[in-house]
Formats: sequence, structure tokens, C-alpha cells
Amino acid sequence: MSVLGLPLLLVQPSVAQQPTTGIIRSLTVGDRACYVEVVNDQGGQFTEFANFEICEQNLVGQRVQLTYESGNIQAASCQGNPDCADTETVMLITQAQALPAPTATPQPASSRVQNLPDGNYRYWSGTPSGGVVSDDALMANGGVTFTFTKQGNTITGIFGYVDGEAICVQGQVSGNTVAGMAVQTLQGASVISAGETFQNFGPSGYLQLRRGRQASPTVVRYGSALLNLNGLNRINAGSRVPPRGC
Repeated sequence: MSVLGLPLLLVQPSVAQQPTTGIIRSLTVGDRACYVEVVNDQGGQFTEFANFEICEQNLVGQRVQLTYESGNIQAASCQGNPDCADTETVMLITQAQALPAPTATPQPASSRVQNLPDGNYRYWSGTPSGGVVSDDALMANGGVTFTFTKQGNTITGIFGYVDGEAICVQGQVSGNTVAGMAVQTLQGASVISAGETFQNFGPSGYLQLRRGRQASPTVVRYGSALLNLNGLNRINAGSRVPPRGC
């Protein structure tokens, strides 16, 4: 069962896993608490409990600092019954402090994707702690990756969420932006934007798509794609070889 499109029973992660900073995607008043959908700095998406007062604040779209405290809410077993007095203890967001937008630091020309030598590369939205990022570390931290091959100014690669949806992107790179087309091959894939308006591929905001068409039940082609690689960090290329074409 669900309430307002959200699960009745949210599995509370440990305090260490709950995002302390991120971008608020939605605020929804539920029967048990305010539900906060937040995307952390690595691109992971979470739904957290919060005090009802948080839902009254104008926070959607803002990057915030989150403070959690232990609190009681109506138990999931009540199934929304207002007369039920059962409670459970969870970690609640009690404060959400809006943070100023980060000041972009100009990247030296040598670090831009455009200036990389021809070859295979992998970029990640997380912050690597060492020279090599293992698959286990990626799974533990989440986020997005872009594994690609570069030949001249032509980029072809797979952009995807760790343990989530992925899409092939091909285009020309200028600075750290790839402009071109994209193809998603996935059972049940559907068009995100069929018109001239760009729509984000997932919550991270790095990849925007438009002019989509359903080529088959498992293939969607987008005639226009913009991939912004600013904010992603170069890591070891990994064992997967990027595609030669989409």
C-alpha cells in the first residue's frame, strides 16, 4: 500500500547512510510525517522522514544541510488510521538549512574532457579516496558514472546510475559538455521527452534529453542530448570497454 504515491513503510537507513547535504526534490505531507525526497552530493536518491514543519518551508530545488534527531511517528502497522496510537522511533529531519550555491571553480584547460588524449575513460560523481575506485566502493557510495571512449572530439559512452538505469550517449565534446544523441536499450524503456523541451535523465541533472521516439518496446532514441561532465571526477577506466557506437 502507499500514501500519496509514497511507501507506507520506509526502511530507515543507518545514520551514517542518511544524507547530510543534498538537493531537495520534493516535500510531501503524509499521515505519519513529512516525506523529503533528497538527492545527495553523489547523486544517490533518498526518501527521509521529517517533522511536518519541514514541509511548510520553501526548499524544493535548493541544496540544504540536514540535521536529524530521534523522534516518534505513527507506526506503519496503523496503516494511516488516525485513531491508532501505536508509534515507532525513527530518525527525523528536524532542520533543513538552505546552503548558498557553490561557486564554480574554473578548470584548467588541461583537465577538460575536450583536451584528453584519445582513449578510454571513466568519470564518477563521487569523490575518490585513492587512485583506484573498486566496484564495491561504487556500489557503496552510489552516484553516476560515464564510461566512454574519445576519438578527436567525438565521445561515445555509457552514462548511468550505479546499480540503476543507463543510456548510451554519442556526440561532440566542447570543454566538459557533450552534445549529440542518445539511445536507451531497456525492457520497458519509455520516452522522457518527445518534444523540444529538455528533460533530465534521472535526478542527477547531468544528462538532459529531448526529441525522443520509441524505436521498439526496448529501444528509445533521443535526437538531442546534452551531457554536462562538470563536477564529475576522473577515476580508473575499469574493466568494462565502452561501446564504439550507440
